[in-house]
Amino acid sequence: MEAKNNKEISGKALLKKLPWLLLIPLGLLLPRVASANPWAVERIYSQTAYPVISRILNGVTGLFPCSVAEIFVCAVIGGAVFLLIRNILRLIRKKQTFPCFASFLLSLCIFAGAMLNLFYVLWGFNYSRPTLYQLMELEVKNRPDTELQQLCFALAEEANELRRQVPEDGNGVFYIENYKEYFKRIPAAYENLGKRSQLFSSPAAVAKGVIASEGMSWAGISGIYMPYTAEPNVNIHQPSLLMLSSAAHETAHYMGFAREDEANFIAYLACINSDDPAIAYSGVMLALIHCSNGLYNSDPNKYAPLREMYSDAMVHDLAAYNAYWDTYEGEIEEAFDSLNDNYLKFNQQQDGVKSYGMMVDLMLAYYRQ
Repeated sequence: MEAKNNKEISGKALLKKLPWLLLIPLGLLLPRVASANPWAVERIYSQTAYPVISRILNGVTGLFPCSVAEIFVCAVIGGAVFLLIRNILRLIRKKQTFPCFASFLLSLCIFAGAMLNLFYVLWGFNYSRPTLYQLMELEVKNRPDTELQQLCFALAEEANELRRQVPEDGNGVFYIENYKEYFKRIPAAYENLGKRSQLFSSPAAVAKGVIASEGMSWAGISGIYMPYTAEPNVNIHQPSLLMLSSAAHETAHYMGFAREDEANFIAYLACINSDDPAIAYSGVMLALIHCSNGLYNSDPNKYAPLREMYSDAMVHDLAAYNAYWDTYEGEIEEAFDSLNDNYLKFNQQQDGVKSYGMMVDLMLAYYRQ
């Protein structure tokens, strides 16, 4: 009689939870509705609601020197796995009824649905704001290879000049010893950029290094922004060459620019507005790598004279950078790359990982303007 009552109670609890599953389709529908109204998203969310949300969250998590996001992710994933294994074992040992187990699974789905909706409320709606070239009034269009070559030449010259002013290790490779001090200087770079453009005038957050950074390298990740804690997080195990521009990239996400190509471009703009040559060098090299890759893919013959412009120090930096990431290539990186590609496509970046190439078009339009 007691077992029967338990089943009945569990069955009722099961039925009460079913309507909450609507959180999942709601979370899938909201970004579609938002993407159809980009200027409304810009006015109501990106320029009004989001700055308040991000400052409140970062005001709390910023009190902690470590990455709260890293703790959050470990707690959520670890807790979910532990509870799932625990309930499966209880079901096998017949210490709980199947309706109780089904109720637990429903709770997990409801939690996932709530987190999905919270993702968009806390940050994800920024994917649906107008494009950066619309907001900055940049004319993005197909341009001749000669324009891209000229841009690459200008970036190479700037990189050569900055490279003479930055620290290096015993092997003659660009190296920053105390990443935290450099991360603290990036908000000042954004402040300088904000004086030039109102679009970037919001206060920037200080990026944080991730303890499990080498794990990020195995996944091919140089940084990640966590909407639930409003923290820019950076892989500090990677070479110094693009570590600072990665911090500027994740900071651009914090400031409400969700698209990857746009965050790269903004990171470049912020870095070159820094008073620190190491930060500026990292940003210029980020732009040069993207633009030179675009030039090589378009016309290898035009790429050859560009490569001859690189100083020996720049060549050493690039060689060390490529050698590092070659070490971590493998199935784990491919799996995360595929996951990231699907994530970008779902959030209206239809070209997926290929959309990163848009940075070159933004750079060309910016310099043309």
